Amino acid sequence: MVWNWFIRKSSVQNKFLIASLVLIIIPLGLFGTISLQVSKDSITSQVSQSNLKTLGQIADKTDRMLDDIIAVSNQFFLSTEVNHAFTQAFDPSSYEYAMQRASFDQMLSNSIYSFNRISFQVLLRGLNGFEFPGNGMEETLSQPVSSYSDKEWYRAAVYGQGQIIWVTEPMPELTGVDRGSAFYGVRISKRFESGSPTGIVAVSVDESSLNDLYSSALDKAQEIEIVDANGRIISSGHKDQIRESLASRPYYYKIRDYDSGYFRAEEGGKEQLISFQTIGKTNWKLISYTPTATVLSSINQLQTIVILVFAGVVLLAYASSYFMARRLAVPIKRLYNHFGRVELGDLSVRLPVNSEDEIGHLTRKFNRMLERIQELLENIRLEQERKRHAELQALQSQINPHFLYNTLASIRFMLVKHKPETIDSVIVALVKLLKQSISKQDELIPIGEELEMVRNYLYIQQIRQGDRMEVRYELEEELYEYKTIKLILQPLIENAIFHGLERKGEGQRQLIVRGYMERTDICFEIEDNGVGMDLGDMESKAAGEQDEKLVHRGGYRNVHERLQLNFGENYGISVQSQAGAGTTVLVRIPAIHKWEEVRTR
Repeated sequence: MVWNWFIRKSSVQNKFLIASLVLIIIPLGLFGTISLQVSKDSITSQVSQSNLKTLGQIADKTDRMLDDIIAVSNQFFLSTEVNHAFTQAFDPSSYEYAMQRASFDQMLSNSIYSFNRISFQVLLRGLNGFEFPGNGMEETLSQPVSSYSDKEWYRAAVYGQGQIIWVTEPMPELTGVDRGSAFYGVRISKRFESGSPTGIVAVSVDESSLNDLYSSALDKAQEIEIVDANGRIISSGHKDQIRESLASRPYYYKIRDYDSGYFRAEEGGKEQLISFQTIGKTNWKLISYTPTATVLSSINQLQTIVILVFAGVVLLAYASSYFMARRLAVPIKRLYNHFGRVELGDLSVRLPVNSEDEIGHLTRKFNRMLERIQELLENIRLEQERKRHAELQALQSQINPHFLYNTLASIRFMLVKHKPETIDSVIVALVKLLKQSISKQDELIPIGEELEMVRNYLYIQQIRQGDRMEVRYELEEELYEYKTIKLILQPLIENAIFHGLERKGEGQRQLIVRGYMERTDICFEIEDNGVGMDLGDMESKAAGEQDEKLVHRGGYRNVHERLQLNFGENYGISVQSQAGAGTTVLVRIPAIHKWEEVRTR
């Protein structure tokens, strides 16, 4: 709908201007947008690939660290002394017990020396009650080993058949205290003969050992987390987030279901580029968070420059397009405005020809067209003027003989019945009426003069009819300031008297002449209570037949055609009649003071 309106009603200048801008803005905008988007996607892909590579390296380091932890666990798990301590009764105050602890301290010292990059502790718990805190830790009271059987990690370790399992949940039942951010490598020692459990060998590793693996690889504003298989954070640069769960976050399923990859998601109120990699030995996930704004900071600067350049190009294109559009549209607008003047009737318009292009040729044709129209209108005006005068004379020639005959005949009979003064007034009215009707003045006369002719005519008829005819005038005062063409009411009143009232047998004859304003028009009504007529019969006769009865009825047609000829098709007369009930003739003319006002309607 908007497009149709633009095509049909928008100016040529706007069409040219908008078309030019569209041809510039759309290609440049699409090119810039696509280029920037491709650049952003390329940078995002490169950064993601780099992050994946970094996470892969960190995963390898983590696997090697876990191998070291397994090596530490093996020293104690495979030690015959540890197995002996788990299976024999011991006396904490005996020399043998002291030698065992010294031996374990030496093993732990060797392990710490060999794997000094890892912060760990070794925990030994025998089913016989033997406990070894490790790493100089004070001995703490822990739960009996027999109470571990309801723990999930213990059942998993028993089911592991000596394989190390990785526990990321707190184990205060094993350590005696909650060590906070740590994870554990746990194994169950068994009797060789029966396979029944004898004790627990656990290595507790501090979270800082994991953090050291990736902290040096972090870029600006980048964060890395390690989560276990259940989505719980076990290592992060933000210590307050450790042990929180990612499982409820909407993007976690992408991390859970795939070994590695990257995607964009909302995190921490910002759009983040999230990359992840699986640690093979534990099925833990390394997750990297990089704010998209940081990744695209350079391209965003470029985008700002591109937008500024694009705005400059648009302004320059607008200026040049506007200049060209005006050069094309101003002559067309000038031509359009002068067409409006021509539409209002001003044919004196002429336009200068300033170019030899299509617009110049169109302007020259426009001037020639106006000259030809002036010639044709002048010819038409002269022809119509002659036609109006001919019709007026024809109408007068129709009316005057018949009217004179009837009036003189009436005066002849009045010589017997009326006083000389009455006959004199009738003759005076007749003279005035004849003088007004046959005068050579302009056909446009004041409505007051037209009504004066009507009054003189009806005075003669009232004298002629006597008391049998009643005449009533209902005329608004404001009508008298306007003008009309002459002889539009008298022929219609004459028809009403001779073909309506005089044919009425008995009863009072009544004639009403009304005049009133209706918006910008003037309406006259001539109403009689005569015999009426059949309008269909009158129209059929008017179409082809000519008889004596139709001579005066043709006055309707003559008046109607003169009104339409002078004022247009919206004006003229209309007749309402019913046989035996009377006739009403409505005359509609425009409220004007001079001929020029007719052209503006």
